[in-house]
Amino acid sequence: MMDSQAHVGPTESTEGQVLTITVSDPKKESEGMNSYVSYKVNTATNREEFSYGQFGVIRRYSDFAWLSDRLARDVPGAIVPPLPDKAVVGRFGADFVESRRRQLERFLQQTAEHEELSKSHYFQTFLQADDAGLLNAKAEAKVQEKLNEPRRNNTQVPGDGTLATRVGAWLEGSVASLSASMQASQTAHVPQTSEDEILESELAHVANLEAQTQNVSKHAQTLAKRNRDVANGLFEFGLAFTLLGQTEHAPLNDALTKLGSCADQLSLLATEHVAREDAAFRDPVDDQIRHLASVKAALGQRQKHKHAVALAEADLSQRKQAAAKLAGRPGAEGRAVAAEGAIQRAREDVDKARRALEVVTARVTRELQRFKALRAAELRRAIASYVALQAEHSAALRDQWAELLPDLDAGAPPLPPPPAEEAVGV
Repeated sequence: MMDSQAHVGPTESTEGQVLTITVSDPKKESEGMNSYVSYKVNTATNREEFSYGQFGVIRRYSDFAWLSDRLARDVPGAIVPPLPDKAVVGRFGADFVESRRRQLERFLQQTAEHEELSKSHYFQTFLQADDAGLLNAKAEAKVQEKLNEPRRNNTQVPGDGTLATRVGAWLEGSVASLSASMQASQTAHVPQTSEDEILESELAHVANLEAQTQNVSKHAQTLAKRNRDVANGLFEFGLAFTLLGQTEHAPLNDALTKLGSCADQLSLLATEHVAREDAAFRDPVDDQIRHLASVKAALGQRQKHKHAVALAEADLSQRKQAAAKLAGRPGAEGRAVAAEGAIQRAREDVDKARRALEVVTARVTRELQRFKALRAAELRRAIASYVALQAEHSAALRDQWAELLPDLDAGAPPLPPPPAEEAVGV
């Protein structure tokens, strides 16, 4: 349902354009196998392509997944911001739902900051369409996919082989569904260019970054688990001293009780610290891992377009061979004319595939440069937040312990004198 009065946070503008998005109010819907979590997506904008200045819609995870898929198809070669991973177990737990809410919000905010993706019709529809409008958009997208399926060539020309895939489908965004024949796959040759070498080097670099970032995430999870164990241990430690204090007499019982209370506060501090680490450090690191997968997907889109060029060129070559066999053959004049027409269509497909490859290559190159800059800034910010959290947490622990010392000293009885030394005979 539409909500034109949704509350949103402060907006940010770039060159006068405002598009601020928040995700709020996660809510479990339905029960049993059909249950899911819905989220309210709030938007504030002054961009003219939107119908309202402030509005909100209700979306579920599958809607976000649909948007991500459509963006990848609509703007091939773009690095689509990643979605949080799917989950089967624990998906209704409070911590998981809150973490997913943050990540879904980050997905939309990063999309809004992307010059091309934010102008996609699908993005705008996702943000402002009511339930019926979104369903219609999904249905229309399915129809469009059917229309974009590989065209079949039914012209029976000797030498045509079994090539059934027409490159136009690649250029309309359905490159993932290419079903070229075995003959086309064998005849399609993909020459290596300097751009290929550069992008392959980038792909290898991204794969290495992904492995090393996963290593950081793994050890961050280990530290988080240890800190949770420390929080639980401090709670049990404090409870043990509190119970011990109840069995002692004054003034020792008071000191033990205060030590138990201090340990309990330290447990709360440790629990809060882990949650803050998750939001400020682990979430951004895990987001970068998913983002690196999106980079690989964008590079894969470029490779598919390159292969589409090779298929179109192989198709053109086969049609030229077929036309050459018909040239001058008595009684084959009509088929020769048809073969020439097929050659012209194949040339158009080659030109179209090459232009699409140029567009996607230029886009991927721009996207890589943008990603490198954003990644460096975000990683630096995450590390700075992590260090600041550690310093703040250490100071809080020190203050908590230091606050306990005066109380312990004030109630401490005087120490007994040391025992007299006994004379030792010779």
